[in-house]
Amino acid sequence: MNRRKFLGLGLGLGAAAMMLPSTLSAVNFRETKTSAFEGPKSHTIDDAMTELYGTSKTTVGKVKLKAPDIAENGAVVPIHVSSKLAGKTVSVFQDANPESLVAVFTVPANGLIDYKLRIKMAKTGTVTAVVQDGTTLFSASKMVKVTAGGCGG
Repeated sequence: MNRRKFLGLGLGLGAAAMMLPSTLSAVNFRETKTSAFEGPKSHTIDDAMTELYGTSKTTVGKVKLKAPDIAENGAVVPIHVSSKLAGKTVSVFQDANPESLVAVFTVPANGLIDYKLRIKMAKTGTVTAVVQDGTTLFSASKMVKVTAGGCGG
């Protein structure tokens, strides 16, 4: 392919991409749900969940949470949350840091719940994923051991 065709194709695709409507948007929950982020920085998972959802009562199940048993680097702990529910929000909590609430995702209508993220954990703790389906909260939890210095034990 010669350079003119390549540049013309690239510019055409770029212009077409600019015209497509975007349905993805991000909302800063620190501004819209401020009570979950204010006050003392020693929230427990139950306290942060109550401030975000109004209750800390969850039904265990229907949510899959994958996390390593041992994280050799607490700065990048991989987390995978998935579910077949048609949830409204997905939130991730952990009790190893001063703030328990890690992330909140708003699931679009007819969206799939399949989120992969990396979180930072200062020490060994429990990671909890919560999916809000209507008025019911479903959860899954896992203990993640964070090793110091990457020695794996």
